[in-house]
Amino acid sequence: MPEFRLLSAGRVRLSVHEGFLEDIQRLGWAEAGALEAVLLEEGGAATGRLPLAVASLPGRRERIALRRLVHGGLLGPLLGRAYLGTGRATREIEVTAELRAAGAPVPLPVLAGGERIFGAWWALTVGTVFEEDTRDGLAWLAASPEPDALLRVARAAGRAVRAFHDAGGRHADLHIKNLLVRDTTPPEVLLIDLDRARMTPGLTPGERMTQIMRLFRSLLKREVLPGIGTRGIAAFFGAYCGDDRALRRALLRRVDRELRKVALHALRYRKSQN
Repeated sequence: MPEFRLLSAGRVRLSVHEGFLEDIQRLGWAEAGALEAVLLEEGGAATGRLPLAVASLPGRRERIALRRLVHGGLLGPLLGRAYLGTGRATREIEVTAELRAAGAPVPLPVLAGGERIFGAWWALTVGTVFEEDTRDGLAWLAASPEPDALLRVARAAGRAVRAFHDAGGRHADLHIKNLLVRDTTPPEVLLIDLDRARMTPGLTPGERMTQIMRLFRSLLKREVLPGIGTRGIAAFFGAYCGDDRALRRALLRRVDRELRKVALHALRYRKSQN
């Protein structure tokens, strides 16, 4: 697993993957205002939950995807991008590195940290290697893929989520835009946006099913589930379970309970929209 080196200069504090340390130093990203300038200049790629800035590294093939952390939920309008300390961003890249080392299909983490806004409050940024030639799951579905291609990607997604769970990953917000699809042969799927993700080895079938149904709800909420259909769902589920019949039975026992939760969630969502 890679080591991360601390770069600190005045109001800026960055933890940087040792393999990218010289590049980040050469670009001056540890200087005040440097990352903010990159985010403003290079921003715009719609991948995952928030827009990304995709920046080149001179002399290297890899590009870096920079994502600004922003509060969601009830605290979002109040706190915006202000966080107490830099721990949340640092934890994200450390967990990402652990998951990747354990075989989870996640991007390579490059840096995390931020710039002090005032007092103990910081604006945080996370950087990973940008996954070229990918689209988030929603954008991929919006392109109206052929039925055979859809089934292949559904299976790839099932295998990817299974590998993530087997590595001990618990995603805090597993939804369709947090799956990246690379249309190769065979297709590849990666999981992104690991803010608040955790390493919890030995996930129970119930914990796994809760995550899978969160993904299912995102398909329902974004009204793309009919395009996937029962065959696509079966392809995902079959690939997730593989030859593990005990896991398949354990997950199927939870389907009715989880579908009731989905119905309740959909009702609450419709009420909030009225």
